[in-house]
Amino acid sequence: MDAKKEEGFHLDRNTFAWEQRRLGDIADVNPSSTLPDSFEYVDLESVIGTEMVSHRTEVRAMAPLRAQRLAKLGDIFFQTVRPYQKNNYLFELPDKDYVFSTGYAQLRPTCVSRFLFPYLQRASFVNRVLDRCTGTGYPAISASDLGDIEISSPLSSEEQHKIGALFSCLDNLIALHQRKLDRNCSVSPS
Repeated sequence: MDAKKEEGFHLDRNTFAWEQRRLGDIADVNPSSTLPDSFEYVDLESVIGTEMVSHRTEVRAMAPLRAQRLAKLGDIFFQTVRPYQKNNYLFELPDKDYVFSTGYAQLRPTCVSRFLFPYLQRASFVNRVLDRCTGTGYPAISASDLGDIEISSPLSSEEQHKIGALFSCLDNLIALHQRKLDRNCSVSPS
């Protein structure tokens, strides 16, 4: 089979079987957990796009009631209020004790997180979410309705890893070019 190599990424022409599955079948939705005594709190304003831009230290006894979703490596936090903003986050920090607002649905994938996360960012998926939202000013989807949405997923975890690696490479390239653009724009002519 023909194969292409691009900077350590191997993509061959073999394809694997895919299937339609409910999101709730390939990810635990809002798994329960016990909150630590103190933690870093991430509210809806803390994530812009796919980047965490802020968080604050909270003590459990004084924390907002919405501080309920204890993050674990690989968890995906999907904004359930105004999901068209696509302010979603893939938790890959080595630190423990990050707690997210209940304004996010917490997804703990049983598949490859780096495959699932870009899928959830796709316009076609977000449109299906919006079809199930209630409310007009602040459209929102329940965690159970989110878990009922069907997605296409490769049966092979190898295929999921390859797709996830491809999207990671693309994300890194985009970030690199954005930094270069920002640097060039900040240089003022003398």
